Amino acid sequence: MTSTPVPRTTVPRIKVCGLRQLADLDILVNAGVDSIGINFVPSSPRYVEPACAVELSARAAELGLLRVAVVMDLSAAQLRKLLTEVEVDWVQLHGSEPPALADACGGLPILKVTSWTGRPQESELVNAWLRLANPGPLRAWLVDAYAPAVGGGTGRIARWDLLHPRPAAFGNLPLILAGGLAPHNVADAIAASAADGVDTASGVELAPGLKSPDLVRAFAAAAAQALSRRAAAPSE
Repeated sequence: MTSTPVPRTTVPRIKVCGLRQLADLDILVNAGVDSIGINFVPSSPRYVEPACAVELSARAAELGLLRVAVVMDLSAAQLRKLLTEVEVDWVQLHGSEPPALADACGGLPILKVTSWTGRPQESELVNAWLRLANPGPLRAWLVDAYAPAVGGGTGRIARWDLLHPRPAAFGNLPLILAGGLAPHNVADAIAASAADGVDTASGVELAPGLKSPDLVRAFAAAAAQALSRRAAAPSE
């Protein structure tokens, strides 16, 4: 099947994380996915060596996919080095990174990840980062399930019920939801959280890093329909 470039987005709306196979990029584009996450967290089963990610990133750009570098608690020097080796569009900071690390992102927009379970550390981190928004490099939040040891991709479900109404701490930035999302629950997750976008990894896989065409298509279709309903709904 020929892949048609997807319309270029400015914020990830339907994002699939943990890409390792070039062939999977065509599957994503044909399904209507607009963004990919390339995992640079060494402890993850979806980790991609920077040298191997160059071709993956280049092909994703050809297809019009938004490319997000997923990192976790790198030093400023490590992050700068990575971003000189692999061209991406966004940086996803998936750990407990302080706002000072934003300077190492080289002006790229930042997707800051947090869990949201009621722990005071979460509010403190969000409040600290929010100072870099409007204008600034922080462009969106990604709320994932709490998994401090490994970051994302665990299949654990985030606390959707704590995200609607939208917590004031997040300001007016877009909110991307992750954490255990799959074709069977992504529509419910969007309705429950009023998310502006969604992110999945294990929910569309046959094995870590190997995407299922059928699951990708089902996930993207369900997400697109639910996001359209959310956009058409009256504002609260």
